[in-house]
Parts: sequence; structure tokens; C-alpha cells
Amino acid sequence: MLDAIAHRGPDARGEVDVAGWRIGHVRLAIIDLDHRSDQPMRRGCTIVSFNGEIWNWRDVRADLEALGRVFSTEGDTEALAHALDEWGEDALPRLEGMFAVAWMVDGDRTLRLARDRFGEVPLHFSRDPAACCSEIKGLLAVGARGIADVPPGTVVRLARDGTTCASRWYWPEPAPFAGSPLDGSLRLRIELDRAADHRSMSDVPAGILLSGGLDSSAIAALMAQRMPLVGFTAVYDPRSRDLRLARATAHRLGLELVEVTVAPPTSENAADVVRVIEMPHKAQVEIGWACLALADAMRDRAVKVVFSGEGSDELWASYGFAYHGLKTKSWLDYRRDLFLDQSRKNFPRCNKIFMSRGIECRLPFLSTSVVEAALSFPRDVVQEGRGQPKAVLGRAVIDLVGEEIARRPKVAFQDGMGLKGQFGRAVARPIQFYRAEFGRFMRRAA
Repeated sequence: MLDAIAHRGPDARGEVDVAGWRIGHVRLAIIDLDHRSDQPMRRGCTIVSFNGEIWNWRDVRADLEALGRVFSTEGDTEALAHALDEWGEDALPRLEGMFAVAWMVDGDRTLRLARDRFGEVPLHFSRDPAACCSEIKGLLAVGARGIADVPPGTVVRLARDGTTCASRWYWPEPAPFAGSPLDGSLRLRIELDRAADHRSMSDVPAGILLSGGLDSSAIAALMAQRMPLVGFTAVYDPRSRDLRLARATAHRLGLELVEVTVAPPTSENAADVVRVIEMPHKAQVEIGWACLALADAMRDRAVKVVFSGEGSDELWASYGFAYHGLKTKSWLDYRRDLFLDQSRKNFPRCNKIFMSRGIECRLPFLSTSVVEAALSFPRDVVQEGRGQPKAVLGRAVIDLVGEEIARRPKVAFQDGMGLKGQFGRAVARPIQFYRAEFGRFMRRAA
């Protein structure tokens, strides 16, 4: 299993046997590069294997030190291990982070699996054999059957015989927002600043994805205030408006911009993307091709962390198809369902694409306080007619990104860079092709 996901952790590897289970980990070292932070990690009666970041780990550590816990590292893994040992599953609501974690407690033969609130980090499990892994490849390497996802904000308890029991530890239920559109933008800016503060921790070089759109430009502006960054943009059509605006944003923020040429895709390229992201969804495959080129360029520059504006569009229902979906669901329910559904689409695609090159992708729009604020806003706070579906965000960051970016209409990533039509020329029936390749991947990997 670890061989199958070695790309996710090039910096260290560890394994340990506990109560008939074998727990393993491959590490991408981002926070506290010392090998004392390698995993699996035992603290007290608890042993942990963890993928991701705990943004508020220093606060969690301070609470634990007040209880007499002693620390020997300067990383978030030890804070997590102590927290799970001290509070068990009740530790999870105390954590603000992007994480997938598996842990065991001495005397209990049950393996516990948990995923962050919104499913930013993937976690899959199987019942035959009883196993879990950050990627499906690892499970298929041991002949697993009945593979499923740990849902976001959920704990799954997995017994050796494959029996499972699951419970949700988080569900977004925001209180309605009663302020004006301007009040909403001011609230959003406060929460975005807090999210950027949390996510600026890194002991390795970082980059930012710049598409020329509002979401990525907003994140670039926020993060560039807090840490050194290199911008990366995908180029297919050198005359595209996306490229012009990405250049303008990088210039405005004083960022170096690496322009990454994306080659026309072939059918084999599309099949490769399916195998990397482990899903057959059309949009994910086509976005994934450009993102693989970006990931290669980042790896060449020794970048190990990248920021993205993923997750924003779902919060504002700014996709064109939302017009139809909102006819059948409430404003809150439609956006919440669309956002949480990305735990099996956009979020794992982003994670797996970049982790295939040993790069961690961070999504500031997935901050708990940002999501809960966004979901609390009524439609008239978020939108200004059909031409400004995320006006609340534009108002929040117009001082950072400028008026042209702040008021730019929504354009899909692959459309904006001029790539979408190329897949129709490379593959006669794209949807059927991606599904067939996914089926072949599942059989071939096994």
C-alpha cells in the first residue's frame, strides 16, 4: 500500500504493528521538518497516522500543556496525537484543519478514521480486507473490494472483520445573516483574513495558482501579504483574457509569474489523468490535465505547498447550472449540498493531482468560518443580478484585486484558458471514455 502512494510522501516512511493491524505512513514534510515529527506517531495510549494540516495546532497544544501534556516537537502531528489521546473523538470539533487521520487506542482493536469538515483531504476504506488509504491505489494494491469514502465531518470505526459504524461530528448549520450586502462583505473579509493567517504556516517554499479569475486572485492577494509566493498560471491560448488578467494580478501583487504551457491533450493524456485523480468526472479530468502541467512546473521549482481558490463557486452558487438547481432546493440547501458534494469531486481532485508530485494543495475558502459565513448569507447579500453571482466576494477584496477582477463574470477554468474544446477533438465521446478508463483503472490496478 505504501509503495502505491509513495508519491504522496517522499520525505519519510514508517510502519508499526498494533493489535493485529499494520499502520503505515509516507510523509511530505511541510511543518517541522525534523524527523521527530515522522509518523506513525504514538503519544500516550494512542498511535496516529495523519495526512494534512491542523491550522490551530498551537492553540490545541496550549490547552494540552495546561493539562500537563509534554511536547518534544514543533509540529501539528504531535498536537493531534496528544489531543486524540486526551479527548478521543471529542478532539475533532476542537480542530481547525484539512486532515484525514487513522488512529488506534491500546486495548481497543477498532481502527478509527476521520476526515475534516468538508473533505479537503481524501480518505478511502475497504471492508475486505479491513483497510484505509488516502488513495484508492493503495487499497487496490492489496486486492480490496467494497471501497468507500469516509464522508466529510465523519468518524468511521472499522473492525478487523470489516464491520463499520459511522457518526457525523460536524454538519454546517449556519444562523441566518441579517445585515446588509456591505455588512456581508465586511464579515467575509474578516473571515478570509483569518483563514489566510492560519494557512500561511509553512517551512517550505509556496506557490499560488493564478487563473485570472476572482477566486484565485483574491487568495493570491491575501496570501501574498503574509508569505513569499511564486505565481503559476496555465497557458494554452496565449491570447486569452485569463492570461492577461493573471499577468496583471501578478504585477499588481509584485509576484513572479511562471507561465506554464499546456500541450493539446491526447486520449492517453486523459487516461493518465483518470488514473491520477481516481474518478471519471468530465470537468475533473479536463481541469486535471492543465493542473498536472502546473504541478510538474512547481516540482521543478521545489515548491511543496500551493494555494488555490477552489470551493468558492459552490458557496455562491455562481455556476451557470445553479439557476436550474435553485428551482428545486432552498438557497441554503442547494449551496450546502453542492459544496459538500465536492468532497468526492473538486477537493480530492485538487489533492491527488498535486500530491502526485509531492505538493500539498491548500484551499483557504474551506475555512470553517468562511464557509459558515458564506452559507449564512441570503441571496441578495451574495448576488447583484445574474451578472454578478458573487458580488459579496468582489466587494470584500476589491481593494486588493482591483475593479476589473472584482467585477469579472464567472468563467470556467478550462473555458477561460481555451482548452475545453481540445478534449472533444482528442476523445470522440469524452464522458463515456472517462468512465471506461476509470473502470479499466480499477480492474488493472487490482
